[in-house]
Order: sequence, then structure tokens, then C-alpha cells
Amino acid sequence: MSEAGHSDKVAESISILLPVKNAEATLPMAIRSCLAQSLPDFELVLVDHGSTDQSFSIMKKYARRDSRITVMKAPSGCGFIPALNFLWRESQGTLLARMDADDFSYTGRIQQQVRYLREHPEAAACATRVRIRRRVDGKVTDPEQGYAAYEDWLNSLDSPEAIARERFIDSPIANPSMMIRRATLERFEGYHDRPWAEDYDLWLRLLGGGEQVGKVDQLLLDWFDSENRTTRTDDRYSQTNFLRAKAHYVARLPIAAEQGLSICGAGPIGKRLARFLLDEGAQVHAFYEVSEKRIGKKIHGIEVLDGNLSFANAIGTTLIGAVGVPGGRDQIRQLANEAGFTEGGDFFCVA
Repeated sequence: MSEAGHSDKVAESISILLPVKNAEATLPMAIRSCLAQSLPDFELVLVDHGSTDQSFSIMKKYARRDSRITVMKAPSGCGFIPALNFLWRESQGTLLARMDADDFSYTGRIQQQVRYLREHPEAAACATRVRIRRRVDGKVTDPEQGYAAYEDWLNSLDSPEAIARERFIDSPIANPSMMIRRATLERFEGYHDRPWAEDYDLWLRLLGGGEQVGKVDQLLLDWFDSENRTTRTDDRYSQTNFLRAKAHYVARLPIAAEQGLSICGAGPIGKRLARFLLDEGAQVHAFYEVSEKRIGKKIHGIEVLDGNLSFANAIGTTLIGAVGVPGGRDQIRQLANEAGFTEGGDFFCVA
């Protein structure tokens, strides 16, 4: 495709990557939403990885109807992450858009993401705003309270700076809304098989490597939650393993390795985070706490200091805010700002 002026046609080619396993109930909706894109010139690559239902037959049926569809099976015995790497490596596009078999892409999604990456050549990837929906027994409802709060937070990250700054709170990108440059994915060697979520691992590697990840400030994907969704059934997506991922990449921040860390919050999150950080070889100098019953105690042999008035004594370390109490994160941000810390520089919130 050739670029002409400000038209939506660009030199890049586009692949939509859709892994499939036992998704016969939702796959037709996902495929149709991709085929209905307002920017029609792309390939839709469907890879089955171990389905035992009618998913592969559905894939082949749609491929017979539309030449843009390529259908493949992952190598026998291939797990999910090897299947993902097989999927993108077998595709042809220079821009790779992810999609899941139980989600819905709005008509303008691909067009807007291509436009964003064309207008922001410094960006390695981009996501979109999403709407989280709950699917129970075939009925679609509003999300549970926790997912609703996550949706609000996720959609509030409307700039590369916000995405990078808050990346240790939770995954800052809805995976099926992502579009990434192939050259970037190749440089970072695709998805890695870690004890935690492969998509979150990729975002943390990109952002830790100095890459910019942006977001189209439009609602362009419905992201469905259900009881059999991988995020609910696979231990890689557990809160414990998400916290392990955060500790792994916090410990590898150059400034943290150089200065060591101080943790604001001696509650359950702070204690577990410190344990994982120590396991990663990080140096934790102190805890700061506003609860009087915790001040003066020791955790993992590390003193808990009074954080009620100021974090000034933590200057010269990398400050980590690790609280789960409502309003606690804002309180820590205020105290950190007053002490001269910069969020996203020498101060990060972790949840």
C-alpha cells in the first residue's frame, strides 16, 4: 500500500493476529468484527492451538468466503505462548494487530491505529480505549466492580507518558486492542514464556527498554470477561504472579539498581513486593508507613519508618508506593511530590 498525502493508505502492510482454542460460541462474532473494518486491506491470520470443538471448522468456513483470511494450526503439542510466536512469525504484515476470539473490534479500529502509528513514528505500538463486558451463560452484562474500576483506570491512561508512568499498577494495555510494529516485536524476540502473563511481560519489556507505547483516544474494542477466560483460569494471570512480574522489572530499573529502593506501605502488598524484590536481588533500604501500629517494626529485617510527615529521608533511593487502601495511593503521591520525587522517574506506584 502506498502513502498519499493524509489518506489512510500507508506503505505498511497489516496483519490481524487471532489465536483460537475452543471458541466456537464467540469466534464468528470476533471474525466478523475484523472483516468489517473500515480499512479493508489486511490479512486476518487465524491459528488454532488445540481446539476440541468446532472452532477449526468455523475458521475454514470463513476462509472459504474471504481471501483475506489465512487459517493455520499450531504445531502439535504447542502451548499458548509458542502458538502466539508461531502466529506472528507466520504472518506477513509490518503492523501486527492482536485480537482475541471472544472480543469485538469496532469498525474503525484498524484504521485509527494505523493512522496513529503513521502520525507517531516514535511509537513502537499503540492500544485503544476499551469497554469491558461480562458474558455469563450467553448473556452480556456490565462488568463486575473490580473490572469496572480497572476499565476506568485503563482508559484514563491517554498518553505514552501515563502508560509508562503507571505500568507497575496493572497492565496498562488491553492486549486484544494492541497494534505493534513487526520490527519492534522482532527486536524484543516476541513473547517470552515466563511465570506471569505473556502480554504484560511484553509491555514491561518494551517500556523498560525505552520504547513508547501510545493509545488511540477512542473506544474501539469490547473486551469480554467470562468464567472460562484465560485471565481467570491460568495461574500466570494471578495477582501473585502479576506482582512477581512487577518486582522482576522494578528490580531491573537502572535507577533502582543504582540507588536501591524504599517502599511506602508496610501492609500486605508492600510485604509481598519486598519479598519478591529481595528474591530478584534488589536492595530495599527501608519501609515508610503511616500506620502507627507498624512504625518501628521490621519486615524481612528492614526497618519501618514514619512516613506521616515526609519522605525526605528516602531521597537518594527509588521510591515505591505499594498500598491497596482506597485513597492511599493519592496520599503517597502527594507526600512523594512534596519530597521532590518524580513519578515515572525515581518514584513508581505498584499495586
